[in-house]
Amino acid sequence: MTAEEVLRAHRNIFYRSLINHDYDALADLYANEYMLVRQDGSVLNKEAVLHDLKLGGLTFKSIELSGEDVRIYGETAIVTGESRTLACRNGEELSSRFRLVAIYTRYAEKPKLVHFQSTPLPSE
Repeated sequence: MTAEEVLRAHRNIFYRSLINHDYDALADLYANEYMLVRQDGSVLNKEAVLHDLKLGGLTFKSIELSGEDVRIYGETAIVTGESRTLACRNGEELSSRFRLVAIYTRYAEKPKLVHFQSTPLPSE
């Protein structure tokens, strides 16, 4: 697994699928034991995340990644960086800026996202 391969999966599958509501691609990218730790500390598993997205509770208009760093440890990669998102939840537009940690591992010759966690950053 290379840093380029991981960033391609993060940007072109994870972010693009969130924006395009491609839940099948997300379900394929998320490992079965996927865990999302939200900014408020709440934890969701793969099924809960996909259920929330499908219900339309949260939709993304744009997602940008900057200052990314990828560290590879065998078949595991840790992505850190700063993300800015523009999203809507229940009709309310939300803009956020956060530091992220995304952990990928290789399953069946492709990266799988096993963990995603974000910490809010102050507005500029």
